[in-house]
Amino acid sequence: MYAPLQILSAYSLLKNPNTIPQIVATAKARHYESIALTDLNVMYGAVEFYRTALENNLKPLFGVTLEVNGLVNTATTFPMILIAETQVGYQNLMWLSSAKMTAKTPDLTLAALSEHLEGINVIVPGDSELSQFIASAYDDVAQYWQTLTTYIAPAHLYLGINPQMAPQIQTRLAEFQAATQAQLIALDDVAYLNADDAFTTQVLKSIDANVKLEGIKALAQQSGTQILQDYNQVKAAYQTSDFLKAAFLANEALVARSQVTLTFSQTAALPAFQLPAGMPDAGTYLKTLAEKGLAARLQGLHVDQSRYQARLAHELAVIDQLGFNDYFLIVWDIVNFAYQNHIQLGAGRGSAAGSLVAYALRITDVDPLQFGLLFERFLNAERVQMPDIDIDWPDNKRDVVLKYLHDKYGQRNFAQILTLGTLAAKQALRDTARVFGVSQQMMSRISNAVPTGKQGRKVSIQDALQAGDGLQKVLSELDDGQLLLKVAQQIEGLPRNYSTHAAGVVLSADTLVHTLPVQSGTDERLLTQFEKDTVEALGLLKIDVLGLSNLSILAQTLYEARQQLPEHFDISRVPLDDAATLALYAKGDTNGIFQFESAGIKHVLRQLQPATFEHIVAVNSLYRPGPSRNIESFIKRRHGLEPVTVPDASLKTILAPTFGIIVYQEQVMLVAEAYAGLTLGEADVLRSAMSKKKLTQMAAMQEKFINGAVALGHDRQEAAQIFAYIDEFANYGFNRSHAVAYSKLSFQLAYMKAHYPAAFFTAVLNANLGSPEKVRLYVAEAKARQLQVAAPHINQSQRFWTVNQGVLQMGLNNIRGLRTDFVAAVLAERTANGPFQSIQSFVRRLPEKFRKRDTLRQLVYAGALDKFGYNRMELVTALDDLIEAASFGDLILNETKIKKMPDWDLTEKLAYEKEAIGVNLSGYPLDGYASLIADHNYQEIADLTEKTDKKQPVTVIALIDQVRTTRTKKGEEMAFVTVSDATGTTSVTVFHQLYDKVKADLKVGAIIQFTGRVDYYNGKISVVANHLSLAPDLTQSQQKGTWFLQFDTAHDTQENRRDVIAVLKKYHGNNPVVIHWQNDQKNQQLAPAFWLSDETAIMRELAPLLGNDNVVFRRSH
Repeated sequence: MYAPLQILSAYSLLKNPNTIPQIVATAKARHYESIALTDLNVMYGAVEFYRTALENNLKPLFGVTLEVNGLVNTATTFPMILIAETQVGYQNLMWLSSAKMTAKTPDLTLAALSEHLEGINVIVPGDSELSQFIASAYDDVAQYWQTLTTYIAPAHLYLGINPQMAPQIQTRLAEFQAATQAQLIALDDVAYLNADDAFTTQVLKSIDANVKLEGIKALAQQSGTQILQDYNQVKAAYQTSDFLKAAFLANEALVARSQVTLTFSQTAALPAFQLPAGMPDAGTYLKTLAEKGLAARLQGLHVDQSRYQARLAHELAVIDQLGFNDYFLIVWDIVNFAYQNHIQLGAGRGSAAGSLVAYALRITDVDPLQFGLLFERFLNAERVQMPDIDIDWPDNKRDVVLKYLHDKYGQRNFAQILTLGTLAAKQALRDTARVFGVSQQMMSRISNAVPTGKQGRKVSIQDALQAGDGLQKVLSELDDGQLLLKVAQQIEGLPRNYSTHAAGVVLSADTLVHTLPVQSGTDERLLTQFEKDTVEALGLLKIDVLGLSNLSILAQTLYEARQQLPEHFDISRVPLDDAATLALYAKGDTNGIFQFESAGIKHVLRQLQPATFEHIVAVNSLYRPGPSRNIESFIKRRHGLEPVTVPDASLKTILAPTFGIIVYQEQVMLVAEAYAGLTLGEADVLRSAMSKKKLTQMAAMQEKFINGAVALGHDRQEAAQIFAYIDEFANYGFNRSHAVAYSKLSFQLAYMKAHYPAAFFTAVLNANLGSPEKVRLYVAEAKARQLQVAAPHINQSQRFWTVNQGVLQMGLNNIRGLRTDFVAAVLAERTANGPFQSIQSFVRRLPEKFRKRDTLRQLVYAGALDKFGYNRMELVTALDDLIEAASFGDLILNETKIKKMPDWDLTEKLAYEKEAIGVNLSGYPLDGYASLIADHNYQEIADLTEKTDKKQPVTVIALIDQVRTTRTKKGEEMAFVTVSDATGTTSVTVFHQLYDKVKADLKVGAIIQFTGRVDYYNGKISVVANHLSLAPDLTQSQQKGTWFLQFDTAHDTQENRRDVIAVLKKYHGNNPVVIHWQNDQKNQQLAPAFWLSDETAIMRELAPLLGNDNVVFRRSH
């Protein structure tokens, strides 16, 4: 059995275009029975290679091409090929790759190498230092060999040779072998698989080196020769001389001797938890902690203690049976560290929230018995796999936790997990274009011709080509456009770089390098060379330490509200039936609320009008791809507009809370238990089989389900129907444990927003400093709640947003163009020597290096210097004189007078302010409408997204920024109107019919109210208006009440409907109109275009059309 012994893959980042599946498939097609993988210094692809080779009946050889310092040219590295012959050799291979990839310099000497070569064969290739010396007839080559063999045993040291080498070099290698008894081995010159990979390889290397390729056309036409040739050709080529025959046989012998296997495990080899003195074992310690924790949890609660004790005993027994005591203790220890260091944790995530042990240990904060959560969904003796407890941390505390784990378990036993970034469509095109010498402008055009995927979906180059001719048109302008496209498609999807996985860390009972290779990460931490799935497959303990910004927001909100909070306030114990919080959800007032921020989910909340925490959990579960198909029925059933049906009376208690709709995976399990008598463990296996469509397993479970149902007295045919019913919903059921835990965190944030809004907005504003759109949105919301929002103030602002006596104060860091060290210097000076008393004092006290006109001008624009008593125009005009005077000393500076002059007009002043801080805080034309917008649930521009329901009209109050008129193909005049509110900007399309009626109102600076449908085209949002008018005059026409109109059976005719619409148009006003359609039993709130005034004439005109009792005007109090 013969093998090519030096094969690089795409895992030698940007050095080779061939993937593992391509390499294995090609080797098999070209009649090889074995192949090696020897990537440059790393082993990223080792496990994938092993599995793929075995699947294709090829023998895999593990190797590395290691760059080692020369013996003569000691400052230069040369390649050596290392092939593992035994399990020990594979361990050493991992050690050597790790040593190379964790070294602080690129150096790796033979001396360092030599102690870790047991079980490894070393091949010196043609571009090694020794081979070059032999080829050039170097005088001291014999001495070189003698030195080399002191580091590497001659029995495991080979010189690579192949028939493609020049005859003279072959001869010299043979002579050297005869003189030294060195072993020659067949080492084919394979740089890529196929001839047309040669140019792609050059492009990749140029991307890596960031250089432009010259003579592209000529290079692309050259046919590569360093290919993987057919085995039969290779074998024949080695029969031309005795030394080549011997080299071929040496290759076969090495392949035959090489025997390395990898073992995979469904569960991890856990590090033993360090137990306190006197504790006999992990199981006893876990039981002690859990019982103590549960007693603390239940203290003062009127619950059935025996239920909790029985559940705890059951869970502890399963955990012990499966050998996971240490795992729970490790996770408990991490969480305990957080509590001891006052780090805010969430309620939990994933199916772990179904565990009472986790709740008792404070790993989660959801009582599984209170919420009907199932332990078997998390850990099931009939479906053995590692429990997966993911922990959310405030994103600004994640590094604290990583440091704790690193220090506790030691550098050699702890690592973060590597993830490989690949060349996506845009990147592949841009990188190839750069190597082709394309201009920056053209690169951007090429990249922009690839559409952005919806909902994070990746768009391939092929997708872009099929979506339209935009990409082809741009490429057609280039001479090498089609070649560029071809190469970009060849490299698309290849790994480009490595980074650190966002959450995953790995812990090992043994030194990590015994199981996998590692490399240097950040902060002296190791990084695995394998990605997360491989890490778990090798039986290592992976824990996800996830950074969640919402926990940071909650922590800061609690800190900012600390003076107002009741004594011993505990956010985890806020009542989940709090009326103000539930009302906030019902209004869709959920900006800044975890999981409920999108325009679409806010629309669902307004329709559903949740009245309980369970309604919120259900919305969180349903508003996802797949389950969302059940939202409409859920809402109708909640309001009694659709009958609630359950397939069997025995299932009523399980399905009644969700109106007969299976919303949760746990309901599938409970139905199987109640109806068919399955154990919860069996029911979990059924759920898993259904959700993953494991057909063989499902067939067996179906038979078990039906037989169990029949045994409980149910009809066989009905049992089959119910199995089909739960199978349909199992595809869309959501993990209830996760939904409850995340909804609880959401509710805690919503509670703080409802009761402590100043603290809440301070926290969300600080969490969104880099997002002007979000800052504008939250400032507008705060103002709508009558909170005072203050511009930066040189004597009152800190670095970030703060709240002081209910006033939200913008921080100095929010001002664009201000360096962090400038802000730090201002705050340090103010702390040391008190507030700045005048503009002259402020400039004088600034360090000279910070007395820059551009910096000080930004402070003026932001309003931070308003307190000095001058208008902003006066301050900007005086800056040059003040800076110059400060350089001459106090006397000149204090005598520098500031000339009186008129300020900018409001529009200009606000434009400068918005440029400086991203939002207007000195006043805004729409400020007066904030309450009206909130009261009537008008949309804000930030709410309009591609997910907005196109059938539902939206109503917005906005300021006209620009009007552009044009003519249609028929010659009719229409307009595109750019409008803005405090949250963003959008375009409104006003077609001819409407434009004719409203063109007099379309003036820049006018405040308008418009209703229309959202349009999403080419990545941009706009609104097509069907009604537009000037916004209500706030001084004259505020809402005084609501009109309720009923169309009963007697009066609901087409003619009456038409006449009522005429009345609505005739008496347009600001009072909402709600219609009750008696035939459909539906209520409908009309769009503001059809709201009415409060004139008594309306009653006189509507009563004959609808009946006296069917027209009511209810006044607001």
